[in-house]
Amino acid sequence: MEEQTTPEIEIKQILERLRMNGMWEPGGLGLTYVRTGEKSLQLIQQHNNPTAAQARIRMRLLLQSVDWEIDESEVNLIDVQQLSPQEQHMQEMMMRQQAAQQWPCPSCETPLAAFPLEDGKWTFDGQEEMLLPNGEIEKVEQWSVVIDCPVCDTSVPMEPYDYGLLAGDDVMLSYKSDKVIFTALSRPEIIGIIDEKKSDEIIVTGTFCPFYGTLLPPHVRGAVVRFEAIGEEE
Repeated sequence: MEEQTTPEIEIKQILERLRMNGMWEPGGLGLTYVRTGEKSLQLIQQHNNPTAAQARIRMRLLLQSVDWEIDESEVNLIDVQQLSPQEQHMQEMMMRQQAAQQWPCPSCETPLAAFPLEDGKWTFDGQEEMLLPNGEIEKVEQWSVVIDCPVCDTSVPMEPYDYGLLAGDDVMLSYKSDKVIFTALSRPEIIGIIDEKKSDEIIVTGTFCPFYGTLLPPHVRGAVVRFEAIGEEE
């Protein structure tokens, strides 16, 4: 018998995974929330249109039904009609990155932004079954990036998307395993290497490390990368 789900069950699962000061944007509603306490949220931004206004009321009722408090006292209304899709995306990304700078260490409150983010360790956490919109179930790889607090040595696992927000694009272009560093190359860099006939310095990645057979994180796959051995000659 298939497990039944309800909006209340789904929203509880979402909220339980939301980190302190983490941002939540329910898909397509034009609403942006930040977690402010154990069971409390603050609505910080709303698109200035009737659709978002109606969604705001529905979300308030749904959150209250699962015993979460919602603060709507300081909401920034955004006139999205005046923004191009590109400008809207850039604005949303800036807000997410600003929120990420406030995320604290769960043990000592040191901002995660102060951690040595470039040393984050990618970890494969197995596969999880996910229900697709068409009703089918698909197994999806689960990854986390573990970063260590420089103050209290607490290891903090992060969702890859959250890690990217916090660490920035440059860190996401590089992946360090125990034995190899892969660095993604831009088109001009690739062209320069090929023109200089140094193609033996680069590879195109697949699902597994071509040298040691270990599973590569999804963001590394299908990229043209320069590789460098760690601690020994390749």
